[in-house]
Amino acid sequence: MPDRRWGTTPDELLEAMHRSGFQFWDETSDTAEHLAAEAAFALAEHLTGVRITPELLQGTTFVCGSAEIG
Repeated sequence: MPDRRWGTTPDELLEAMHRSGFQFWDETSDTAEHLAAEAAFALAEHLTGVRITPELLQGTTFVCGSAEIG
């Protein structure tokens, strides 16, 4: 949820989030939840400079890990 941000600079990416399609509580519409994944991919593309395409997602090997937070 874009309204829940924290850290030392929680508002640093607000403009990029708005341009990517994130909708905040005061501007939510019926499509807000349906477009959340698209907005997240658009923001990832903005931050990394990597164009997210179906071919990229299908042809890439992804590595995942986990760590215990103690």
